[in-house]
Amino acid sequence: MTTKSDASWQMSRRSALEIGSGLFGLNLASALAAASTAARQSSKSDFSCIFLFLAGGASQYETFDPKPEAPVEIRGLWSPIRTNVPGTLICEKMPLMARRMDKVAVIRSWQGKSGAHDTASQHVASGFLPPRTGQHFPNFGCLISALYDSRVPGIPAHFGLPVAARYTTPPGYLGPAFDAYNVKEDPSAGKLQANKLTLAPIRFEDRHSMLLQLENLARLHDLGTASQILAHDKFSDEAVALLTSGAMEHAMNLEAEPIELRERYGMNVVGQRVLLARRLIEAGARFVTVNHAVQGGLFGEGPTNGTWDNHHLLFDSMTSFQEVPRDIPGGYKWHSNRGPGNLPQLDMSLSTLLDDLESKGMLETTLLVVMGEFGRTPKINKEGGRDHYPNSGCLLIAGANVRRGVVIGATDKTGSAPKTRPWGPEDVAASIYHALGIDHHATYFPRLPRPTAIADGEIIEGLFS
Repeated sequence: MTTKSDASWQMSRRSALEIGSGLFGLNLASALAAASTAARQSSKSDFSCIFLFLAGGASQYETFDPKPEAPVEIRGLWSPIRTNVPGTLICEKMPLMARRMDKVAVIRSWQGKSGAHDTASQHVASGFLPPRTGQHFPNFGCLISALYDSRVPGIPAHFGLPVAARYTTPPGYLGPAFDAYNVKEDPSAGKLQANKLTLAPIRFEDRHSMLLQLENLARLHDLGTASQILAHDKFSDEAVALLTSGAMEHAMNLEAEPIELRERYGMNVVGQRVLLARRLIEAGARFVTVNHAVQGGLFGEGPTNGTWDNHHLLFDSMTSFQEVPRDIPGGYKWHSNRGPGNLPQLDMSLSTLLDDLESKGMLETTLLVVMGEFGRTPKINKEGGRDHYPNSGCLLIAGANVRRGVVIGATDKTGSAPKTRPWGPEDVAASIYHALGIDHHATYFPRLPRPTAIADGEIIEGLFS
């Protein structure tokens, strides 16, 4: 017979799991439900994503939405070129992509809400405009890694190269246990030391703490299934496999690739990170974010702080960092680099990635998204650059049932605003989840006073076949 005193220590499995939400920084009941839901997902759950984040905000005029009929102070110094899609023009500095536009879709009526790097980046990386208190919603890769286990033991579900989107707190409400695995080394500098890769201390401590607390919960009278929870705990399995399987060491060995292919990607930090992204997806990762942080120019001194944030000397930074331009703004230093500038790096790595994915039969199962946090101003400023401009921009999407050779939406004659229906970060988020076989209307992790779906937008009309 159970005494009143004994009963005071008894609790239901549901109550224990609710306590778990406070102990672990993650609603365990929701996590288990999500795992169950993931197991029931369609075959699209095998789809993956490479997100090329053009950190700092790339200019739509100098990439995929040139305005040849606009005044020179708007259209810039370069002319557009024809592509292999009749009627579609892109910047002349991207000749390799001009021959591959039949593989991609371009959304030209993109529109954001914030002109600040941090807020806009968080908006773009999660699909939700962050509250004033900071980022709450997780980046795409973190949420996907929470919904789905790794495809292959020893390969984490989510990577950041070198980080999972700058200016963001990637895991948001999911907590540090679902942060990305960041590979901050420069893959162009030599063989990556994958054998030295270890779990970040905070991630390992969170997992270890979670396991200890689950063991304690297992002692509760009504928590009869705790041993099953432990047996299927994705965190312990992931940690052990990562450190013992050797899968990561194999995936990160770029020297296994033909030198001709590596050179096509570009023997620079960006090109080799894009190649590494393909190898990680091929090895079993679900989501890889590559920060296209070019090394050189006014802001390119370190391994993660290169940028497309070209307020000054845009046309110099876009092409080469080798020669120091005249008229550098006061207080700035030019960081010379023998490698190519923003546009050649993007043109080489993106065109090669498309070819590579297609030749390996991976393009139909790999979503490719290329975008920054906002566009750039229509008028070139007195420093020869363009400033932040969320009102208009463009992005490129390919693979995973995305229609090929299409242009969705358009801007007015000066590129100042969309003249067709605008598509925002919320809609890009809904489209990403749709491509990966995830119901964006569903509430997988209810951490707000009211249930909130993982995306608040609509699938971009005309994007999918």
